[in-house]
Amino acid sequence: MSETRLPTRRAVTAGALGLLAAPEAQAAPKGQQLVYVGTQGAEAGQGVFAAWLGRDTGKLTPIGVVAELARPTWILTHPGRPNLYAVSETGNDGKTQGKVHALKADPKTGALTLISTVDSGGSGPAHLALDAQGQGLLVAHYGSGHVAALPLRADGGVAPVASVQQEQGSGPSPRQKSSHAHGVALDPSGKFALVADLGSDRVFVHPYDRRKHQLAPASATSAVIAPGVGPRHLAFHPNGRFAFLISELVPAIRTFDWNARQGRLTELSAIRAGGDPPVNGAEIAVSRDGRFVYASIRVEHVIVAYAVDQETGALTEIHRIASGGQTPWSFGIDPTGRWLLAANQGSGTVTVLARDAATGRLSPTDQAITVAKPTSIAFL
Repeated sequence: MSETRLPTRRAVTAGALGLLAAPEAQAAPKGQQLVYVGTQGAEAGQGVFAAWLGRDTGKLTPIGVVAELARPTWILTHPGRPNLYAVSETGNDGKTQGKVHALKADPKTGALTLISTVDSGGSGPAHLALDAQGQGLLVAHYGSGHVAALPLRADGGVAPVASVQQEQGSGPSPRQKSSHAHGVALDPSGKFALVADLGSDRVFVHPYDRRKHQLAPASATSAVIAPGVGPRHLAFHPNGRFAFLISELVPAIRTFDWNARQGRLTELSAIRAGGDPPVNGAEIAVSRDGRFVYASIRVEHVIVAYAVDQETGALTEIHRIASGGQTPWSFGIDPTGRWLLAANQGSGTVTVLARDAATGRLSPTDQAITVAKPTSIAFL
């Protein structure tokens, strides 16, 4: 995170929320994938952006802003129905709550219709995760250090907060004066919520009752990370055994063994992902086959590809490639696995990198679109 995360005085409030339909769209173009982009937009006319991605060509065709929301920095689509969920990352001062929005997507046009908006359960909501059955949302709050559980309604809307837990701790960096819950992930069993906390150098492990949407206090099995590294996001390997953590303040990736019976992380190895601070780590993702891990490194403006040792979870760097813009805040790999889309917050662009599924390597394309302050990518 950087100082640009603070809300501006002209931020659009939830009460002033406006929704925009896709302009004159008639039907989904053949062979096209619908892509949504979360942004730091806080001005009128900004919010969630939509585009078409050619599945075979990698061509990006912009649709435009389809939901006018205040700072929808993190967005997430439901795997089984045409719903999109977005935070409004407001209240980073710790005094007010942010929001979570549920929207319904029109797969033919990209248009979004608001279903419901609720308080997020803390200030500065920065990350979302769906539970294992797609019936609840978990929200990590950078501003206040809370993690919250919110049920989903039958119509896809989000209901008020059912459970909240407050993380605790601090670290040696000036940015670690208190807890900053930056990322949340459900383990493959669906019984534990893991929270990467930048402020306390910990990954908190919370037992989670998905039927009641209840989070228990952090377990004694929560993992303590090296001081001052600033944990950011966490991703599980498809085998459910390994978990990968990217840190922000010191850009590194750690591999953990995950014991689902005990709810325990055990660090196995670590690899430096970037240069010295202020270079910082941002996003991490695992390929669907579990053979490769990808990470974005801000300031260096690169995406790094790693091969995964299937026995030990250790990472070996394959190569690093320019993201095609400045400050790759996040990225997403499309459902075909052929394209990686980078959200370059600093340059205001979303760029397409081609991905070789056999080797894991990335290569540049000439495809890019202009999006104001893009920060996350989601595919319908």
